[in-house]
Amino acid sequence: MHGLSFSNQNAIIGEKLIMKTACTSLYMMQSGVTKSFGILYTELLVTYDAGAGNTAWIGSLQTFLYFSMGPIANYLAVRFSFRTVVMTGGLLMSTGYLVSAFVPRIEWMFLTIGVISGFGGGLLYSPCTTLVSFYFEKRRALANGVVLSGSGIGSFLFPYFFRYAIDTFGFHGAMFLISAVVLHMCVAGALIRQPHQLAKRKRLSDDEPEVNANQTKQRLFKRKKKPIVDFSLLRIPRLAMYVISLTINIFAYSSSFVVFPAYMQSIGLEGHEITIALSMVGATEVFARSFFGWLADLKIFEKKTIMIISAAASGTSAIFIPFLRNFPAMIAYGCVLGIFPGAFWSLMAVAMLDCVKLDRLPSAMGLLTMFLSLGLVLGQPSMGWIDDATGSWDMSFRVMGVCYYISGVVLLLEPLIEKIWCSDPDEIDNHHELPKEEQIKMLTNDENDAKSSGDISDHFHNGTMLSDTSFKANASNSKVTVSNNQLEKTAPIVTLMDV
Repeated sequence: MHGLSFSNQNAIIGEKLIMKTACTSLYMMQSGVTKSFGILYTELLVTYDAGAGNTAWIGSLQTFLYFSMGPIANYLAVRFSFRTVVMTGGLLMSTGYLVSAFVPRIEWMFLTIGVISGFGGGLLYSPCTTLVSFYFEKRRALANGVVLSGSGIGSFLFPYFFRYAIDTFGFHGAMFLISAVVLHMCVAGALIRQPHQLAKRKRLSDDEPEVNANQTKQRLFKRKKKPIVDFSLLRIPRLAMYVISLTINIFAYSSSFVVFPAYMQSIGLEGHEITIALSMVGATEVFARSFFGWLADLKIFEKKTIMIISAAASGTSAIFIPFLRNFPAMIAYGCVLGIFPGAFWSLMAVAMLDCVKLDRLPSAMGLLTMFLSLGLVLGQPSMGWIDDATGSWDMSFRVMGVCYYISGVVLLLEPLIEKIWCSDPDEIDNHHELPKEEQIKMLTNDENDAKSSGDISDHFHNGTMLSDTSFKANASNSKVTVSNNQLEKTAPIVTLMDV
């Protein structure tokens, strides 16, 4: 017995390590490609002689779809499987870059890199962010930090890879190589296994026997279909404040990967120097994201406090960088950019779990990523337009710095706003739950649904069907009181004995 228990424990540990490895690899490739868009951006400006603002829309559209697809991707991952969704996303993302190798005009890049690759990346990002929280509990923040550090590895390696591919094979030839590397996401996706909590729920649904249309209409309680985008979560004040703060933060953070390399080019740095400075972002992210996750698990500081300090440091560095115009200063800023904004993203999933329970995390993360897409779609083009209007990237950096500050102030004011929002102490339970009436309603529906599914399955597995007579006998013994006259409106076919 002891040996069996030890074997099961090893299997669980091995499963967690495989999930962590798969998600880290996916983040490495996806974020590496995305954050290296600055290298492609400068090449697009030269190759197609395009405007800075309009060209920035390509990367902005791509990252917009990464995040706006979050609710749909998580819905499909729960409905089908994380593995299927992630592998499909990897295939689409690879296809987008492959087709880009044959594109003669920059307008087509909006479709290939922007839409096709962006749509594929959208099927990857949110499921990977959500998945790891199902497999770790005690060290959840650290696990998320380690997985997100894959973004740092990709940010460190891929700029060199992009630069080498472009210098050796030209811009269009480099698209072939990028497509081949991205295709390896399908391999990493094949390692993913559906979380036990979601797999069990799906098995209960699959085991439920098929019944005819009349019997289906006669069920006492029908499971209410959950919307793909659950806007009711915005009624949770803490979650709403995190959504606002993270959206403003990503407006500035995503812009950095267009503004920073373009600024270095404008002050006369060489291509290899730009690549080195960008790689510093990834190198520091590898350690910073794991460190902030570890620090959050120690619970010495609140997650919110860590994020506020991160926002202040990010804003200060962005405002002062235009005064520095040498290579060592760019290296230093690359390190700051990798360390401090990274705290926001390494703590994103665990911050959501401060607002909702684990079973609602897919919906919460999907909603969050949808709002993040708004910051993404506006960030990079806005910075490009500011450069077009002013002829300098200095003002873009200052706007980014102000946005970082605002994101921190929103979190700083969160207790006050939550207090005003929840003036009735009975309105919100523990400051991060839905109103009690909503909780009771959801709990009642879920319990009755679960019982209904279980009873039907048991009777069918035993080869028997509930008759109207047997139901009446069971119902007469039930002590359950059903609201809004559901018993009068429907003809139930399942027992209510243990609901």
